Amino acid sequence: MKRLLSVVAILVLAASLLPVKGQAGLRGAFDPISNSDNLIRGKFSPVLRGGITTGSGTAASPRVERWLAFCTLSSVVGSESVGEIWLYRNTSQAFAAAGLDPVPMLRDATAANSYIDPCWSKDGKWLAYVHTDNNVNFGDIYVQQFDTGTATGTSPTFGNAPLGGPILIASGSGGVHNRHPAFNDAITQIAYDSDAFGPSIDLWTVNITLDAVAHTGTVNEASRTRHQLGLEGDDASRAILNGKAEFKPDYSPDGTKIAYVTNRYGPFQIQILTTTSSGLGETVVSAEVNPATITHDNPSWSSDGLSLYYDAASNEDPANPQDIWKLDLATGHKCGIFIDLAGDVDPDVSQYTNPTQDGILFNFFVFISQAGGFGVQIWRGEYVQTCVPALPVQVSVQPGSIKSYPQGTDPNSVNDKGSVIATLRFPAQTLAAGYVCRAANQPNASGLPEAPREVIRMRRSIIASPTMLGLPTDHTPSTGDCTNMDMVALFGEGLSCFDVLYYVFGDIGHWDVVLDTTGANDHQMHVYWLKRNIGVRIATLGLTGKTVPLEVRAYSNRTGRQFLGFGFIKVTGNQAAGSLVALQQNYPNPFNPITKITFANSKPGNVDVRVFNTRGELVRTIVNQWYPQGEHSVSWDGKTQSGGHASSGIYYIKANSEGHADVIKAVLAK
Repeated sequence: MKRLLSVVAILVLAASLLPVKGQAGLRGAFDPISNSDNLIRGKFSPVLRGGITTGSGTAASPRVERWLAFCTLSSVVGSESVGEIWLYRNTSQAFAAAGLDPVPMLRDATAANSYIDPCWSKDGKWLAYVHTDNNVNFGDIYVQQFDTGTATGTSPTFGNAPLGGPILIASGSGGVHNRHPAFNDAITQIAYDSDAFGPSIDLWTVNITLDAVAHTGTVNEASRTRHQLGLEGDDASRAILNGKAEFKPDYSPDGTKIAYVTNRYGPFQIQILTTTSSGLGETVVSAEVNPATITHDNPSWSSDGLSLYYDAASNEDPANPQDIWKLDLATGHKCGIFIDLAGDVDPDVSQYTNPTQDGILFNFFVFISQAGGFGVQIWRGEYVQTCVPALPVQVSVQPGSIKSYPQGTDPNSVNDKGSVIATLRFPAQTLAAGYVCRAANQPNASGLPEAPREVIRMRRSIIASPTMLGLPTDHTPSTGDCTNMDMVALFGEGLSCFDVLYYVFGDIGHWDVVLDTTGANDHQMHVYWLKRNIGVRIATLGLTGKTVPLEVRAYSNRTGRQFLGFGFIKVTGNQAAGSLVALQQNYPNPFNPITKITFANSKPGNVDVRVFNTRGELVRTIVNQWYPQGEHSVSWDGKTQSGGHASSGIYYIKANSEGHADVIKAVLAK
């Protein structure tokens, strides 16, 4: 029975730490919501559904919408450009009985009809959307009420059942394309863009009345307004402006302003419109005083109306992929919110405000990203991790000196002599802010008085934490005793790892926790990194033979508050003429049919990378050429020098550079 309970405890711990299906978005700053769902097609236009939430809105229990709608492309062959709208119901519910996979809301199995541009009313009852055909010959805007889901009874529903019929808001008859509907917060008006005027795309608004009891609604045609945005001037100005576009409107929370995108000044820029009922004499200002001449797209207001989120090129360099940005409208200060330079677009900001432990207010937002190698997926994030200065963490490093390329180490050993161990401790400032240097979620069975506090998020994948010089931690031992990995703190007793922790739930890193049992919060964590990886990174920086500050970063478990500290280490090596060379472990390993090999050389020079079998015979020369100083990657496809396929087994990969060498072991598995 105790073994069974231990397994259950392991599962609970893994559930609290790992980004697995059905749990995405439960903890940490950035999480892939849609990874591993039953839709293998790409996704776009995510929109949060208000009114259906989880959490109380505190630092210990952030409030967030449970559901969101999004678009995906039809699976009908030949009609892959046709849109469908689906509902995702598990943005923060781990291991829920229902809601692990999305359900369809608007789709046509024949792909004759396309549904795009979803937008929820603030109360989550009404969905506005665009209906068109598979050739986009027109664009109608409709509003439809949907149920809020009952997962019990003989006929359970899941929030995708229509109530009443669709209400036509803007007709696309005659080839008109109406797009991008947006509700105001009072749900009394809809803004959209349209080419109904002919030569341009303009912003329009129309007043509506919706009855959630009768499931009906009406449109006040007399209120339909085309917003002139300066077109009431002279004929020459009108001639110029009529060829430009204003589109993708989004209301400020108080309903008095609309942010939108325009190409009036060249690249797409974001403007803010203060409306009038006639559409004339309106005030328009740029969101930024001096915006970079790059595309700014998809504006979404923060819940307090003080900031705009949008997507634009990383570092405002048009050659870079897109990031999500947060712009403070009063000060003009902006911050790029990035994951891994994979391209992040389409932000939709939550209407609910949450605090960090130290009182920083933020909104979660959902967006589309290709981060993590998962393809085009829906993610959830917030600005705190990347835009708020980090809190300090004290770091001490052992050993204080290592060789640049240690040999014969065992990374699976808890007492691995091949590891750099960083001891982390939170100083008084970070403790006073409400954080504690541990990994287990709170509250716990340890009896320690820490329930309101937030801890470090341990994660090697997606966005690693902690990192040293940007490198993730050493991997979790697949067997042995995990008692010191916060098990006693979480469950009150030591528990064995079993293989389930590593092989079922993935690799969460290698660390020890030293508890302060005096009733205070001065806990410590010993976190492990491989000497080899640290040596490679330092050699890449050209700092061999010098004492190097090792930057250690981590983030908090629930809201992504960042921690930053520095430890110091000296990497020694033969400083004779020539280039020191160091190999990182190949990945994947074991591999089939191809593996990536990364090496670093401390000086420019010739580097050869060769594969040998266990008898010392040359199997393949992968590369033999001149390289500049730095880190480089090559691949081995499992083939021999003659072009044949190497047999399964153990191989040694050796890098040489002007008299200096390093060796790693690789396993080819077929």
